[in-house]
Amino acid sequence: MIDYDKVYNATKNFNVLFVEDDLSFLKETKMVFQELFYSVDSAIDGEEGLKKYKTFLDLKKTSYDIVITDISMPSMDGIELTKEIYKINKNQSIIIISAHDESKYLLELINIGIEQFLIKPIDFDILLNVLFGVVANIKKNNIQTDSEQILKLKNNFFWDKHQSLLMQNENIVKLTKKETFLMQLFIKNGSKVSTFQEILDTTYDDPLITSDDIIKPLVSRLRKKIPEQTIENIYGLGYRLIF
Repeated sequence: MIDYDKVYNATKNFNVLFVEDDLSFLKETKMVFQELFYSVDSAIDGEEGLKKYKTFLDLKKTSYDIVITDISMPSMDGIELTKEIYKINKNQSIIIISAHDESKYLLELINIGIEQFLIKPIDFDILLNVLFGVVANIKKNNIQTDSEQILKLKNNFFWDKHQSLLMQNENIVKLTKKETFLMQLFIKNGSKVSTFQEILDTTYDDPLITSDDIIKPLVSRLRKKIPEQTIENIYGLGYRLIF
């Protein structure tokens, strides 16, 4: 039996899309995933899952780390969803959840590249082992040179692009989710100004929140954690990180 903490330390920075039409199973299993992963988005069928996949890609400029999907769903099943996702990202890590009576689909899924399966009802120990193996494989395949993955900021601060981690020397600077999203946006935009609307869309993801004033406390908190950096306020437009 694999150690839970070992799995958590491997998975805690990963973003996941979970697609499942059984609402009870979706709710219960999503709660488990939320304890293990950095973020978990969910969808109730393949059609909605594909829309969320594309939206995440457009917004974050990167794909989900892992997609976990059921096979039998209305609108678009897990097989079609997998095929559509592979058209977008042929290297996407996908885990298929299937019932015992769906074995007839497994060969087709294997033929299109799926390597990991979970059978309902999901055994927790098996789940941990599968997740740990998938994450280990992702990290192995995503090995990059330090110059590609680690962005040097000012005064011994560094940004790990792959893991979205802020470090000072070898120490991790703890950021909240919203602070992490804000740093991701600053890094993505480089010298370009991150507009108030971009920041709201990225960090709050709530169309009812429209006031620019809500951004100021977030920027202020981030400034305290990276005092040697400069977050420049571009009057009337937004902010940018000088690095």
